[in-house]
Amino acid sequence: MSKKILVTGGAGFIGTNFVYYMAGKGYDQVVLDKLTYAGGKDNLDPLISAGKIRFQQGDICDKNAVKDSLSGIDYVIHFAAESHNTRSETDPELFYRTNVEGTRIMLEESFSAGVKKFIHISTDEVYGSIADGYFAEGDKKLGDSQATSAYSKSKSQADDLAMEFGRNYPVIVLRPTNNFGPWQYPEKALPRWISNILLGSKIPLWGEGLQVRDWLYAPVTSSCLEFLLEKGEAGNAYNVAANHEPEITNKTAAEWLCGLLEVDPDKWIEYIPDPRPNHDFRYALNIEKITKLGFRPLVDPFAQFRETVKWYRENQSWWKKRKEEAESIYK
Repeated sequence: MSKKILVTGGAGFIGTNFVYYMAGKGYDQVVLDKLTYAGGKDNLDPLISAGKIRFQQGDICDKNAVKDSLSGIDYVIHFAAESHNTRSETDPELFYRTNVEGTRIMLEESFSAGVKKFIHISTDEVYGSIADGYFAEGDKKLGDSQATSAYSKSKSQADDLAMEFGRNYPVIVLRPTNNFGPWQYPEKALPRWISNILLGSKIPLWGEGLQVRDWLYAPVTSSCLEFLLEKGEAGNAYNVAANHEPEITNKTAAEWLCGLLEVDPDKWIEYIPDPRPNHDFRYALNIEKITKLGFRPLVDPFAQFRETVKWYRENQSWWKKRKEEAESIYK
């Protein structure tokens, strides 16, 4: 492919999925990653050793590292971010620095370098939760008043920055729902629950487990980004979601995992007091805008859960060396 793409945060969860997806399509990619706890160079070693991608360790807040990574780049896919709500409660300054200031530096330096298109990866959390109905792109308010954590507030501010740049430069903002799939750090719900059961521990389910999340398979997000590279219109934000029918509660997700791992949910799910009662109970996005553009997400949730469980079964050495650190934030 003629396009040369810089992927920031490409050693993280969704970034890794995207890099493998695009490498399979023959794209020329450079990965810039700071390699925090959530980013693993080992994720990408097979691609690096095969000469399919170039890897550069660096911080998006370091202008010199960013400038160096942008040499010859046509397109930027900007994943790099601190991404865990619980961690943001104890270190909000880090989240602001990386997610807001880092995004500002990436935008400024990318267009100084003549980048042709910049896709910023935002989140459904910029809208906050919604009891009924679905948020459309125009429902995002300026500022972070809808967001409910230091993480989501920083992402909301970064989203505003990207949209502001999009008035004068070719910027697109993607707002995906709750991604899951291979290479997800085991601090997040699904890999935490899967790895717990594989280690003989129960699934800790908050409250009654009736919280609703829209489970979007990370390889689907990757295909969406490839689509937006070609068809996305500069200056626009796009929601992408699975929009399950019926919606999937956390309890349903946990029961599916128990079934796939062949354990009894009545014995392997432990209900614990919700540390944040009524907090972010339901997230839901309207995806008419992106479907009208021509992208329709591939939705087969149970099959995608099955593939995810299979990956964690087959890659236990990957997550076992990360499990202790991931669990430390819950103690």
